[in-house]
Amino acid sequence: MKTSPPLWFEPAPWIDGVWRTADRCGGESVTVRNPATGEAIATVGRADAETVTAAIEGADRAGRGWRAIPAAARGEILKATAAALLARRDEFARLLTAEQGKPYLQAAGEVDYAASFFQWFGEEARRVHGRIVPHPEAGREFLVEQRAAGVAGLITPWNFPLAQGAKKVAAALAAGCTAVWKPAEATPLVALALAPILAEAGLPAGVLQIVPGKGSVVGPVLAADPRVRVLSLTGSTATGSGLMAAAAPGIKRLSLELGGNAPFIILPDADLGFVTDQLVRLKMFVSGQVCVTANRIFVHADHEAELIERLATRIAGLKVGNGLADGVDAGPLIHAAASRDVQRRVEEAVATGARIVAENRSYESIPGLARENFSPPTVVADVRDSMRLASEEIFGPVIPLLSYRTLSEAVERANATPYGLAAYVYGKDLGRLRGVASALEAGIVGVNEWRPLKAEIPFGGVKQSGIGAEGGEEGIREFLETRVISIPKPGVEA
Repeated sequence: MKTSPPLWFEPAPWIDGVWRTADRCGGESVTVRNPATGEAIATVGRADAETVTAAIEGADRAGRGWRAIPAAARGEILKATAAALLARRDEFARLLTAEQGKPYLQAAGEVDYAASFFQWFGEEARRVHGRIVPHPEAGREFLVEQRAAGVAGLITPWNFPLAQGAKKVAAALAAGCTAVWKPAEATPLVALALAPILAEAGLPAGVLQIVPGKGSVVGPVLAADPRVRVLSLTGSTATGSGLMAAAAPGIKRLSLELGGNAPFIILPDADLGFVTDQLVRLKMFVSGQVCVTANRIFVHADHEAELIERLATRIAGLKVGNGLADGVDAGPLIHAAASRDVQRRVEEAVATGARIVAENRSYESIPGLARENFSPPTVVADVRDSMRLASEEIFGPVIPLLSYRTLSEAVERANATPYGLAAYVYGKDLGRLRGVASALEAGIVGVNEWRPLKAEIPFGGVKQSGIGAEGGEEGIREFLETRVISIPKPGVEA
């Protein structure tokens, strides 16, 4: 059994390079608990509206100097942060598991993933450049410049509190923006843990401000303050819609990664052994609390029975428990309310004709767990499109099986959703795989791959799943504005 590490930072807002404890930030405090055990980890001071405004003011001041630093030098700070994260991988992973609940190995993978974004955008910083465009009049030319947009407001979720922060922070800083980061209310610690790492890497005070607090307090200040020019949110579609409305009067730039309802289409020629392994890994990742996880599993009716048998065997062999324990495959959900919501959806489906064909409640025999926060890995067959288990994002370790007869039917049903974040297709015929992938309405499609997201590629949703992209060369553009200067062309005088 691993233990959560001692804190190497103050659990308080990080403003202008110093910690603002509860008596200095004017906000209330909240106790962060390990969702697996209920154990208190730390009491965190929350920022009030005045503190958030002070953070914006500090970021605005720091922006003048930060933009003046050569892009290559900014990049070196980000790459040094990546190296420091990897050097302290174990500490960050244990803190992340204690705070969020995911198994230690998954947390360690998140640290690596976060570091990859600091490395990637550290390299991309030097590639931000403009161009010269010929003018239609003689003796003139156009300079097209890419400039930092200004202060960026960053709002991140609790399921990937380090990686989602890294995506946004690294891109914003690489572009030359300063930022005010609001981590999720349930998981502020790992965000605060990053502050001294960035400072040690050479980040000037005020360039990144971290303001843990209530969304109802921090969000409106970020949306209303005219000095905040970009808002980047990862969260639910409802939250994104609300932020969009709040930001509209200020005509702020928005980058939104929102909810999903990903289809997972299994072609008739797919290797069901491989599919089972990939599907269970995907659904047990963060106990299904992932916006890109498979929500609707479409399997050909002729192969459904075999898939059920394979899934039942695999689910029975999982170890569910405290993520700090060795060999755990799935941990708790973020809190008891989330667990109750998932259970209600399963019960509703069963009451209207679905059936549970596999379930793992091994955590119930482990002493010392906060059992109310756990949701059993479950396979549900005979699910219909109209059930909430299929029509809405589940955010739990539930595998709903929906049978189909024709591939065109499966694709049509897969696209019959207002969401379009991720999708998956598995099979052997490359031509058919490519055809199905092209027909799916999603921002990213994994073909025979359960985790296609990487720092090197853009990631974003279509339809109600978002606006903009994170990662790749596109990710930095969310924090850049284009400006044109029409200027006389230089020449050599006689």
